[in-house]
Amino acid sequence: MNAKTKGSRVEREIRKIFEQKGLKVVRSAGSLGSADLHVEGIGYIQVKARKEMAIYNWLEGNDAVVIKADRQEPLIVIPLERFLSWK
Repeated sequence: MNAKTKGSRVEREIRKIFEQKGLKVVRSAGSLGSADLHVEGIGYIQVKARKEMAIYNWLEGNDAVVIKADRQEPLIVIPLERFLSWK
């Protein structure tokens, strides 16, 4: 499966998760700039799909991970279902 096909499949999968929670989602074909999805009440979202990401190891056994690169703002990473259950 090529990267574009995989990316589109994962974007649809994530869109469906948001929609099942009753949120309105617009999937972009480049019309949202760098965003892949716009989720009403949340904002613009970039979806990334990779074979492996070390962040999953960091998240294991934890509720969230805060990451920060040099001279960048901190980001929090939490499982999507956990985030949606807080709303």
